[in-house]
Amino acid sequence: MLTIAEQKIRPVRQDDIAEISLLEEASFDDPYPSYFLSELARDNPDTFLVLTSNNEIVAYGVVDHWEDHDHLISIAVRPDSRRKGLGEALLVELEKRLSKERPLKLEVRKSNLAAIQLYSKRGFTKTGAAEGYYGDGEDAVIMEKRLVEETLLGS
Repeated sequence: MLTIAEQKIRPVRQDDIAEISLLEEASFDDPYPSYFLSELARDNPDTFLVLTSNNEIVAYGVVDHWEDHDHLISIAVRPDSRRKGLGEALLVELEKRLSKERPLKLEVRKSNLAAIQLYSKRGFTKTGAAEGYYGDGEDAVIMEKRLVEETLLGS
């Protein structure tokens, strides 16, 4: 019998933090601590989203609002759910919730080619590099995107 997973994107809740912390640890060599994730959830109720499949969190993404731009802090997808478009779905939903007057910026590991490819596909351009940005000394690629209002053609 084939069962189709029910997937849903929703805003984070404080009781999601433990599950998000486990996802963070499974995804990154230098995971954010749970207290930081909890602060991000508190400060960004509209732009900290989780993607659930059968009521389990399989991905999350968070954008923080900085003084002169919006900043994609993190997108993570559970290892067994990668390469299925979930990260892109989260990114698309996050972009819909952001101001069109402010650029969206991010840093990504130079070695994370899958993420760089996703961001490029979504219209981000490389604007710089940060040497030794990560705790292990790896450089980051700095990327930026100007969000534009979606317009209907021919109407």
